[in-house]
Amino acid sequence: MKLAITIWETRVSPVFDSARRLLLVELDEGQIVRRTGYAVNGSPFAEVGRLHKEEGIELLLCGALCERGLQRLQAVGIELIPFLSGEVEPVLASLAAGRDLGSFAMPGCLRQCCCRKRAQAACPWDAGKLIL
Repeated sequence: MKLAITIWETRVSPVFDSARRLLLVELDEGQIVRRTGYAVNGSPFAEVGRLHKEEGIELLLCGALCERGLQRLQAVGIELIPFLSGEVEPVLASLAAGRDLGSFAMPGCLRQCCCRKRAQAACPWDAGKLIL
């Protein structure tokens, strides 16, 4: 599986819309087999869309993301796990090991769809979407 994660220094970038770096990671049987950093020179939406087309990324891990952005990325076939926070390496290790990412939820995200009280069925924190 190929995924991208927004980064700021050594942490998940807190706001997707202002992210300036992406880390492309390839996982194979629970192991990280490739990682490549990318600078975001324009829109992070455009950069993720380009990486989806050119590199085949299937999943985006990120911090806060507006509803419209979530919809735009899902519309092109990218699965998302937004509203993450913390150091990148533990997030990736947990994902690779198939562990729940709930401990990396942004402060204030109660996993009860804090995202403007969206319907639970549409919540990105639906347990089925947090464990791959």
